[in-house]
Amino acid sequence: MSRSCRVGAALLAALVLVSGCSSESGELATSDAAGPTLIPIDSVLLEEADTLYIGNPNTPVVDPFDGSFHIPDNFSLRVLRFGRGGNLMMTYGRPGEGPGEFHGGVETPIILDDSTVVVQSTWNRQANVFDRRTGEVRRVVSFPAMAGITPPLVIGDDVWMNDFEVERRTSLTRWRPATDEFESLGTLPAEYLASVESGNWRFAGAFSISSLAYSEGRFLQGWSGMDEMFVLNMRGEVVDTADVPVVRRQGVPADLREQIDIEHMPFREVMEINSDLRQLQARPGGGFHFTHHDHTVLAMEPMPVLTAKAWVGILSPDLSSACVDTPVPHDFEIKPMETFRGDTLFVLDRRIDEGEKLQTWILMFLVSEEGCDWLSTDPADAGRAVGRREG
Repeated sequence: MSRSCRVGAALLAALVLVSGCSSESGELATSDAAGPTLIPIDSVLLEEADTLYIGNPNTPVVDPFDGSFHIPDNFSLRVLRFGRGGNLMMTYGRPGEGPGEFHGGVETPIILDDSTVVVQSTWNRQANVFDRRTGEVRRVVSFPAMAGITPPLVIGDDVWMNDFEVERRTSLTRWRPATDEFESLGTLPAEYLASVESGNWRFAGAFSISSLAYSEGRFLQGWSGMDEMFVLNMRGEVVDTADVPVVRRQGVPADLREQIDIEHMPFREVMEINSDLRQLQARPGGGFHFTHHDHTVLAMEPMPVLTAKAWVGILSPDLSSACVDTPVPHDFEIKPMETFRGDTLFVLDRRIDEGEKLQTWILMFLVSEEGCDWLSTDPADAGRAVGRREG
């Protein structure tokens, strides 16, 4: 069977083009607002073996030079690189604490250029610089930042990434690979600062994952514990905000920090109570697209096992409106991981086949604005339509 399967009529029927229910012109009940349309493009079955397989993946990254898939795996403590046909091309790194090795976990890879891949090790604040073509380690860099869930951004000579720096209270880090200079910028949102400064900071710790995108001289930053997103200039200063409306996902309770820090919400409820912002990326034609997860805990012991409903949305180029909450088709056996490249959503979907064997697929969807019901991102206008775009 070919490892790259063009989506045919059967799959098209299963992966319905989900865009929600729309209403006539004028006021919209928020629950009826149509989200983006997801158009299935392709699916790829990844080649895995009993001795080398994806056990606990982090965010995949699509190689900008050849379209291959770089998948960091926290089980094998390696990055596995697969071709567009699903073949395993090479691996980067191995378990350990020396050069070219990972300890604790593997973060989202940085495709620095056509010859360099940089991957951060979770627990020892180091990053390995690999030769992209051979997989050989070139050097090790001490990393003061701990990047978020989105791939770090290569902009000119710099790499920009989210950070959660408690001592400096910063949220953004710039790395210049040529000199290994680091600069901490930005500030933590008020809810996070309040959590840290309370001395409790269960909320800040539970929702420290952040997402970052860049377009036209500005950053857009979001946090897993908030529906609000922040526009930052190149100095890390917040210059605007956008409150992403909630349609079908759970959203974030207004008093989430108080429930966690003050009322001491049980940990299982903390994991299930809100919609976590996951991926965030600039769209080729302007604006941004993003995903959220609504988690369900399948087991708590010996460690939490999660699955999730995933949702996709779009912010307009001027950030004044959003088209939100289209469900992402995937198997619900295991939590999906996803990323964007251009106008395409890539979903790392894991499913159990008829022989009880775990398979890993990459599902690809074109994210289209066609049929979108646009809702205001001004919280004062929550639930009110601002327009309908047919294409």
